[in-house]
Amino acid sequence: MNKKTELVYAINALFAACNPHDIDPEEIPQRLETMHNLEELDFDNLLQALRFNAETVYAYSAEGSDFDSGCNYFGQELFPCRATRIYSFCVMEEMDVVLLNRVLELWLLDDFSFALVACMETDYEEGAYNTAYRVIRATDLDEIAQEMELVFDDIAENLIELADSYGEVGMPTYEL
Repeated sequence: MNKKTELVYAINALFAACNPHDIDPEEIPQRLETMHNLEELDFDNLLQALRFNAETVYAYSAEGSDFDSGCNYFGQELFPCRATRIYSFCVMEEMDVVLLNRVLELWLLDDFSFALVACMETDYEEGAYNTAYRVIRATDLDEIAQEMELVFDDIAENLIELADSYGEVGMPTYEL
C-alpha cells in the first residue's frame, strides 16, 4: 500500500472516531462545509507537509538560550519514529513569572498511527528557558476521541492549513 492511501485511511479512521452521531441541527451547515473542504484536501501536499514538520518527540526536554550556561537536554524518545503534532488542546494554563501549561496533544506518527500525549510545559521569560515533560495517554482512536473530546472542525482546519502551508514556494520535496 502506498503512503498516500495509508494517510487517507488514517485520517478517515480519525474522523470516524471523533464524529458524534448526535449532531445539533445548528452545526450541520458548518460540518458540511468542513467535509466539503476535506474532500478538496490535497493529500499529496499534506503528506509532504507531514514529512516536513515531523520531529523526534522526547519524553523530557529542557532548552535554554538566554543564559550564559544555557544548554539543551533531551531525554529518551517518546515514539519509535518521528511524528507531527496535528492538534493540541490547552487544559490548564497558569501565568506568573513562569508560564505553566498542561496540554493534550494529538500526534500523527510516521507509521500513520496516532498517539494522545499529555504534556506539562514550563516557559520562563518567553522562551529563555523552556521544559516539557510528555507521557503517552492513549494510542487507540476510540480512547483518544473520548479522552480528548476531539473537535472534528478544528482538526480538519489544522490539516487543511498544514497542507496549504506546504504549497508555498521553496518547500523541499521528500521521497515518499
